[in-house]
Amino acid sequence: MFFTKNKTRNSGLVLAFFLAIAFTACVKTEFDQPPTGGDGKDIPTNTTIAELKSLRETSGGFDRIADDLVIGGVVTMDDRTGNYYKTIVIQDSTGGIEIKFSNGYLYNRYPVGRKIYIRCQGLYLTDYNGLIQMIGGTVEENGQLSDIGITENQEREKIVRGFLGQALTPRTVNITQLNPSLVSTLITIDGVQFAKADTAKTWADAPSQTSLNRTVENCGGIQLLVRSSGFADFAIQKTPVGKGSITGVLGVYGTTYQLYIRDTSDVSMPGARCGASSGTETLVDISGIRALFAGATTYIPSDRKIKGIVISDRVGNNLNNKNIYLQDGTAGIVVRFDATHSFNLGDEVEISISDAELSEYNKLMQVNNVPLPNAVKKSAGNTITPRIATVAEINANFNAWESTLVKIVNVSITGGATLSGTRTLNDGSGTFPLYTSASATFSGVATPVTPVSVTGIVSDFNAKQLLMRNAADIQQ
Repeated sequence: MFFTKNKTRNSGLVLAFFLAIAFTACVKTEFDQPPTGGDGKDIPTNTTIAELKSLRETSGGFDRIADDLVIGGVVTMDDRTGNYYKTIVIQDSTGGIEIKFSNGYLYNRYPVGRKIYIRCQGLYLTDYNGLIQMIGGTVEENGQLSDIGITENQEREKIVRGFLGQALTPRTVNITQLNPSLVSTLITIDGVQFAKADTAKTWADAPSQTSLNRTVENCGGIQLLVRSSGFADFAIQKTPVGKGSITGVLGVYGTTYQLYIRDTSDVSMPGARCGASSGTETLVDISGIRALFAGATTYIPSDRKIKGIVISDRVGNNLNNKNIYLQDGTAGIVVRFDATHSFNLGDEVEISISDAELSEYNKLMQVNNVPLPNAVKKSAGNTITPRIATVAEINANFNAWESTLVKIVNVSITGGATLSGTRTLNDGSGTFPLYTSASATFSGVATPVTPVSVTGIVSDFNAKQLLMRNAADIQQ
């Protein structure tokens, strides 16, 4: 059971009080190092952190914990570097939660890696702009309630120190996978870089001791704020200019996710930035890239490149001028560049696709928004021999053969006087759509009246279709 009461944050006396003590309380003083021996103990728990957080009832208010609940968790963030103030974060296998105290220098008692147990009865759950926290109580001033952290007396009564040396391994997630269950947990995000405007900039404003937000992003432009306190001992250091990974505790402010690092060792960005080849990428088969797609947008791992033959014809103009169809000995795929390309049919092209978006556009799989400088022509005049197949075989193997070259022999074309638009291919084993854009150089070619051989690329636009490359793809 909970006792609930709404709150508003006192912006007068309480704020003045904290500002008055901020200068002295937030300045780091060296204390003895925390013990590293086995001075802790274990006690039974009867609920999880996720279950405790689910009991939060009064948004913007306070919920007093009346039941005899005991949680346990490992400290993943402390106040050692000053990026957190009078606050630690603990985490179990179900989630994490912020614990706020009325005094500081918590790292001496609850350093990262220490397991602690909290007897929650009599403490409170609250939230700050959507971030759930556990606090010691409330204080009323001028008819308004404000929160107070866990007091020294409450510490002695409510908190049991477990064993040290149990630091949790952060969960590695993609920047697109952030969700409420990860809030107040330790995560690592790979394949990111600081936005250009935030590279080689101080993490926060140390002279004025003001917190600042910096932005990290993946190569697809998906962004996340990294917030750092002006009191952090790394505030004056500079953000990296490369690409790599960042580890921290995920927070939320309203609906905006924020990441808090513990210190700069949580950041490793030695790699080449998005749009720049490292020169050390691993060459992988196109089939291996296609296998990464599991039905939703994902991102290709770092340091990957593909190489294949261009099977589309930009001169024929039957495709978008930023796209190429690339095929190797294992499969084919569409690569969409961030600018108009100049690759021709038969060019062998090597493309750095590190951290690039792998997605579907109208059901057609593509490596999306690849910087054009990431692609290098290795040779010209190459050929891919089309797979000779019946319409029935193409229908049966459509997904596996997508973005590869096929040839259908003795097939009739019906549906219109010219090739422009959607026409129907029929070889007696089944039917298949043939699509020619009105802008294609051969769109005005008359539709053959007798069976022919048709070469084309197996493609998709919310429905199966075969794309010819040029007029020579029809042979009598």
